Amino acid sequence: MEQAISTGNDNPIQMADTVYSKEKSLFAILAIISGLIWAVLILATKGLALIYVLMFFIIYLFTHSAFISYLKGTAVEISPEQFPDLHKQYLACCERLEIKEPPRAYLLAADGMLNALATRFLRRNYIVLFSSIVDALESDKDALNFYIGHELGHIRRNHIGKEPLLVFATWLPLVGAAYARACEYTCDLHGLRCCNSLRSATNAVAVLAAGVEQWKRMNVDQYIRQTQESSGFWMSFHELNSSYPWLTKRMARVQATAQGKVYAAPSRSVFAYLFSLFMPRMGTAGGGIIILAAIIGVAAAVAIPAYKEYQEKAGAASINYDDANYATSTPQMDSEPANVPDAALAIEHIDQLHQSLAPITGVLTQYYQSHKAWPTELEPLGFTDEQLTTFSLYSEGIVGFVAGEALGDYQGFDVYLSPQVDEQDNVTWVCSSNDIPDEYLPADCQG
Repeated sequence: MEQAISTGNDNPIQMADTVYSKEKSLFAILAIISGLIWAVLILATKGLALIYVLMFFIIYLFTHSAFISYLKGTAVEISPEQFPDLHKQYLACCERLEIKEPPRAYLLAADGMLNALATRFLRRNYIVLFSSIVDALESDKDALNFYIGHELGHIRRNHIGKEPLLVFATWLPLVGAAYARACEYTCDLHGLRCCNSLRSATNAVAVLAAGVEQWKRMNVDQYIRQTQESSGFWMSFHELNSSYPWLTKRMARVQATAQGKVYAAPSRSVFAYLFSLFMPRMGTAGGGIIILAAIIGVAAAVAIPAYKEYQEKAGAASINYDDANYATSTPQMDSEPANVPDAALAIEHIDQLHQSLAPITGVLTQYYQSHKAWPTELEPLGFTDEQLTTFSLYSEGIVGFVAGEALGDYQGFDVYLSPQVDEQDNVTWVCSSNDIPDEYLPADCQG
């Protein structure tokens, strides 16, 4: 039975309807469980676990700062002077979602990815729009509001800020993934709030499904009918363990909500629920790091005192044995090779092999520039049998040749030529070895 919800005159939905019904209850469950685990962990380790959490937080800080620095140094900040029309559109979405301090917004070229993202660093929020999605919706600029609103939803609901609190519960089967999906539905509602029409909202979802151009010819109603296939075991199982709902369901929910209806999703397989009970979810990458830090903290708090106690007992119970009766000898492993190569001969040998592969890398370069891909078979490329015995071809065009007797105990180890391709498809071959020391390699193969 369909139940009407409030709708506005200018907007598909009101602010009161921008939070998915299950998000708050799922958050409460996860917050209670995670809070209890935090308390037990801190008490059991006498606070030692927090030291490890701090250590991994510092690692996370430096890692995430790399992305923020890349964003500021590469992307284009959306401002009154830079893309002023897009900036006005962005501020209008912030105002519609009652966000008083708009996050800094950037436009980024992301190799054709159709998406946007929200992130947070040192208490400052950021929104990133990928240029491909902006280009794809050039004919329906209102649809872009859906993406802006969706990412602003993550910030308005503080989904990013809540992650540390929930970190020990997001791995729970069923409920952890369910909360993540609920957050996505909430953000879709925020996106719908920012759109001025149902058509624009469904167009925004259609781009994710059909791509930059084909979305314009997509039949939305037929696409929504595909949700009926999600009742089977496999689709139910994989959705139950995923942080994102099926896109068909997101489209169906957006359409129903904009029409003032309550969407009734197809039922899932009961067996999928049973199997999913045994599928823990690790949550976000940052969550996994904090969980690992906590495990290390607990292990250290328990293991270190136990090891000290063992050492004390072992010392007290030690027995002095007669060296003559119980002496054993342990051969010393020589860190140097038994057959030390002559450096000059080794370098000359590797350099000759390297230079002999120039015709081979030349053929591979021509193949890449013609096909925009590296070959997987060598026979069609016209190499002679003698050439084929001198090298091996690996994935991504990497070529390897084997060092001979001149390398002494290092013979049989590989030297690699790896292709580096620039934006104009020019290929440069880089020489390296994982096993042969630099002193036995030519200068251009060292490092």
